[in-house]
Amino acid sequence: MLPIIEVTNLIKKYKNSPNNAVDGVSFSVAPGQLFALLGPNGAGKTTTISILTTTLSATSGKATIAGYDLATQASNVRRNVGIIFQKPSLDLNLTAEENVRFHDRALT
Repeated sequence: MLPIIEVTNLIKKYKNSPNNAVDGVSFSVAPGQLFALLGPNGAGKTTTISILTTTLSATSGKATIAGYDLATQASNVRRNVGIIFQKPSLDLNLTAEENVRFHDRALT
C-alpha cells in the first residue's frame, strides 16, 4: 500500500537565517495511520505543516500527499488536505456550516 504522505529530505531555509527551519526531515504515513509531529519550540513543526499544506514552499526535498507532488500538483494536494489553523479565522457572523463552506470554496 502506498503512503498517504511521503516526505524525503525536506529542507526549508529562510533568507538571512544561519540555520535551516526544517533540516532534512523524512517520514512516511500509511493510509489510516495516526501520526504526530512532536518537538520543542523552533523545531520546524509548523513550517513542515505549512509546506505540506502548500502555504509555504520548501527550499529542497520532495513530498507527496495522496500521490500528488507538492511542488508540481499543489491544487490536487489542497483537494486532499484538511487543516485547522492555530489562530481561528472564523467569521462570527456566519454559522459553523457557513464558515466551513466559505473556507471550502476558498481552496477550490
